[in-house]
Amino acid sequence: MSVCGLGYMAVNVVDMDGWLDIMTSVLGTELRPREEGGVIDIRLDDWHHRLTLYPSDTDSIAVVGWELANEVALEAMVSALRDYGVEVTEGDEALRNERKVTRVYCFTDPASGMPSEIFYGAQSEMLPVTPSKGISGYNTGDLGLGHVVYFVGDYAESHRFYTQVMGFKTSDHIIWDEGEKDATFYHCNPRHHSLAIMPPFGDIPPGTFNHLMLEANSINDVGRAYDVVLDKKIPLMMGLGKHTNDLTESFYMITPSGFGLEYGCNGQLVGDNWRVKTYDAPMLWGHREPEG
Repeated sequence: MSVCGLGYMAVNVVDMDGWLDIMTSVLGTELRPREEGGVIDIRLDDWHHRLTLYPSDTDSIAVVGWELANEVALEAMVSALRDYGVEVTEGDEALRNERKVTRVYCFTDPASGMPSEIFYGAQSEMLPVTPSKGISGYNTGDLGLGHVVYFVGDYAESHRFYTQVMGFKTSDHIIWDEGEKDATFYHCNPRHHSLAIMPPFGDIPPGTFNHLMLEANSINDVGRAYDVVLDKKIPLMMGLGKHTNDLTESFYMITPSGFGLEYGCNGQLVGDNWRVKTYDAPMLWGHREPEG
């Protein structure tokens, strides 16, 4: 029993215009404004939406949603979470309608502190998605939305929670900067990782959301978006580069909410015979931090 993918994510945002600029001019996503409240759903594929932006006075992660394959798997995950000591509550009809899912449960991730949901039965639409700015599309489907990275307090216990309760499998580790920085990567479908965790370093507190990753279908999409980011002077977390472990070619921009948004392509897939490795650097080339 395991989650089968990163399903959706929602963010409370102060600078809605800044977010919408990234979502349209950089990433070419389809916006779906709701009738009330200024809420914007964002469509990437055949799901009704994968991302939601809530207008707010403060920036924060509203929710990270993990998909289960069916109702039996969902109920099994609820039981596993409760056995671990996590308080889990079922979402009502209003939340099901908002998320466009058949059933949904809410809880606070005990490892990261992130507001989280598990669900099954996402609404799929026949209407073709219409990405703009020449974007060819997003690599989602059975691979899920992409991946998220958390800074966690208790690294060992977090590993136990994600593997023994949530059902993730370890993909690999990266330990670099003379052991000061450490990351563990987890998969729940053929995507190399849907989740990664790191112990805090420097002045980063536990429970910090590091970044969300979206995977494009083409390096041309990534390169074009990178040009737009440079032209618009959208702040970068890291420039264009290629990772050691999943071989993704990507760059990281800083969202108006302060966390990173990685946009890349060509990530390798894991299979049944995957072997866990430990790397001594996160990049093969590039991914340089901006000067100054």
